[in-house]
Amino acid sequence: MSYVEELYQAAIDGMTPAQKVARSQAMFNWSREFIGRQIRSEHPNASIPRLKLLVAIRMYGSEPGMKTLLEGLLADVPD
Repeated sequence: MSYVEELYQAAIDGMTPAQKVARSQAMFNWSREFIGRQIRSEHPNASIPRLKLLVAIRMYGSEPGMKTLLEGLLADVPD
């Protein structure tokens, strides 16, 4: 393990459970917003409800049941 990795691990180990949860939530929000920006650039005229479903499909679409559910919802949402 490199020195930087050791410092990172020490910082993580020093966090309280609440801090770890808050950090996880922040990372989740960051990734969702990043994906949202990618999808917005691919579908600039899409409605907000459609964008939300497209983001959800990108995030959870590897699960077949979830993908089917989200695509069914997407079919009912106008562009």
